[in-house]
Amino acid sequence: MESFLTLLLYPLTRLWDGLQAVRGRWPTERRLRALADSPRARAARAAELERIRRLVEALGAVEGVEHVLTHVLDHRTRPRPLDVLDRLSDAEAVLICRLHARAYYVIREDITAVLPRIEAAGLAAWRRADQRPSAGGTVEHALRWYRDGGTTEEGRAMDSPGLSSAVARLHWDLPGVLRPAPLPVSAPAHPRFLMDQTPAQPAAADLLREARADGRGLVLELVLGTDGKDRRQYHVVPRGGFLGRGRF
Repeated sequence: MESFLTLLLYPLTRLWDGLQAVRGRWPTERRLRALADSPRARAARAAELERIRRLVEALGAVEGVEHVLTHVLDHRTRPRPLDVLDRLSDAEAVLICRLHARAYYVIREDITAVLPRIEAAGLAAWRRADQRPSAGGTVEHALRWYRDGGTTEEGRAMDSPGLSSAVARLHWDLPGVLRPAPLPVSAPAHPRFLMDQTPAQPAAADLLREARADGRGLVLELVLGTDGKDRRQYHVVPRGGFLGRGRF
């Protein structure tokens, strides 16, 4: 009986799968552009850009820290079943908008003198990456790394120095390890870029090279994201409306 019912319902299940496939192809590109440019999306984008601007300017205002350039990439994409999504609920979305932002700075004095000022500025709640005694992520760890030559009392290598928080990560040039020039950020396949505020690659590389020239100092890289990610999701359009095309 069960096999008979399966055979009887097979055409209906195939039809349902086909309808779901058609539904999954919606919205159209025209609809996606409209959703990404809706008043709600524009407001969320503006708020996120303002948050980025405040953090970038606050770090640049710290004594001894000079802002060089900022890279902001805004893109929209459709979630896919195999994507690593920020939230499980995104599987029911038709559009996800994210901002990637990185800012670069140069310091012209000893990093151990500048780090306490960065902490005092209260840009973010810098925290350990995990609970290990040698885990990085804090100013305390970074200062200890320089003081002890990057090794623990037991002779084990400490995590590289860097600052980590729920909203940003900060890294800088280390002996023999320079921060890379701004590169295209990792993004889902076939994204639609809404904004790319970065100098052309050669120009960006030249800016950082000049910042390091003649021993002028170290380059710092501020990565703005959420909980360790290199991006921040600022707007999601859930399925809804005709054939799941999304609602504003």
